[in-house]
Amino acid sequence: MKYRRLTMDELESLEEDFVKFLASNQITADEWVKLKEQESERVHELIELFSDIVMQKVLTNIEYLQHRSKQVIRVFRFGKDKITMTGLQLSDTSKDLTNPVHLQLLSDPEQLSNGVKIFQMEKEYKMSREEEIFDMMESYGCQPAPKAMFDMLVNLRAK
Repeated sequence: MKYRRLTMDELESLEEDFVKFLASNQITADEWVKLKEQESERVHELIELFSDIVMQKVLTNIEYLQHRSKQVIRVFRFGKDKITMTGLQLSDTSKDLTNPVHLQLLSDPEQLSNGVKIFQMEKEYKMSREEEIFDMMESYGCQPAPKAMFDMLVNLRAK
């Protein structure tokens, strides 16, 4: 398995797609019932294969991830050959970048005090693009981010 097995809730929400997947593998509804009763190993293999297909499609469509702590926000752009990270660090401990109200400060740089550090880094992929995205989401708690958030940090850095 390349990524992770989908949860029961995820599988249930994708029931129609799973039925199409089974049909594309020439497995009818009756055969699926028999497989579940008689060949649990084959059932697990099919579910894992379907999970990888779904995860691959989801990860392929992700362009930006973010990771926020109270004082630091990092937004990652996943290009063809490399990851570009742009980040912002606040020295003002009264602000909390995990709080949506304080996050609004980023849209008006005038409200930010002088204690702001903006940084940018790049790195080439060590794994496939999708595996890097998956690892960052699973291991580091990164979440999808809008392009506008990345662009806003790049613009702040340029000033």
